[in-house]
Amino acid sequence: MLDLTKVANVLDAAADHFDAIEAEKVSSANAERQARIDTLASKYADATGEEMPDSIRKKLASSDKDVVELVNSMIEKQAGTVESLGSPSSRGDNTAPTTVKEASDQAEKRFGEWIVS
Repeated sequence: MLDLTKVANVLDAAADHFDAIEAEKVSSANAERQARIDTLASKYADATGEEMPDSIRKKLASSDKDVVELVNSMIEKQAGTVESLGSPSSRGDNTAPTTVKEASDQAEKRFGEWIVS
């Protein structure tokens, strides 16, 4: 006959093995999620100049992956540089002197106009 204690020991060993595999999957998923949250918090700090509050980190850690990706895209848009929507209305808007001589000439011209007026 079968020794039921040996069968029970084999079943216990199999259960322990499957529990270890499941625990490893859960811990790797948690580590991946925490890495995403850390990256998101870093981008948040770059965009706002403030650290992400722990309460928000905890909420994001318990949120779905889609929610984290949405928040990530919003932060990236916020942190991105603003692109120019057009050029100046006229070419003469940019009259900043490029050399010391040009600056001196412009200052002398303005002073002369001020004296004459």
